[in-house]
Amino acid sequence: MSLSISSKTPVRMPVSPLQVLLMIQLDGGPKYGYEMLKTLKDEFDGVWEPKTGTVYPALKSLAKKGFVETEERDGTEYYSITEKGRELFPELETHFADSLGYTVNYLAVLFKWMSKEMKQGALRIMSLVVDKDEDMTQRMLNQFHSNLDADMKKSFLNKVRNMTEHRLKLVEKLLEETQ
Repeated sequence: MSLSISSKTPVRMPVSPLQVLLMIQLDGGPKYGYEMLKTLKDEFDGVWEPKTGTVYPALKSLAKKGFVETEERDGTEYYSITEKGRELFPELETHFADSLGYTVNYLAVLFKWMSKEMKQGALRIMSLVVDKDEDMTQRMLNQFHSNLDADMKKSFLNKVRNMTEHRLKLVEKLLEETQ
């Protein structure tokens, strides 16, 4: 199955998730491959260990597509994002938003159609998701908090607070119905 980046079913993008991470690193300025590899290893410590045999081909593919360019300095190849690469960011933002919507609906349908036995197993997985959600929220809020305009920050944090309050009310209602 092959779908385009503008498709509502998020199967394909012109770049891989690894390439997105590399391009975002390069948006901060030119870097050499090992520097980006080390940054990825540090950020994904214990969860994923990127290898040179994955990162360098990903960079070469980005260069071939015109999203990054290379420059040799003192025998080291440096990568820089191109204007074509930067122009891809808004498309990726839309793709990620569509992907999230698709994923939420997909999971909701799965849970709706599951048998009672399957739902019990899924509940164990959802428990893991809840644990990861707390970690994700904390890590993301700390990152967004440090780089945003004060009004954007306040608006976003209010939205998170409102969503959290709404989620808590739903949990309380479901707990009451369980008793």
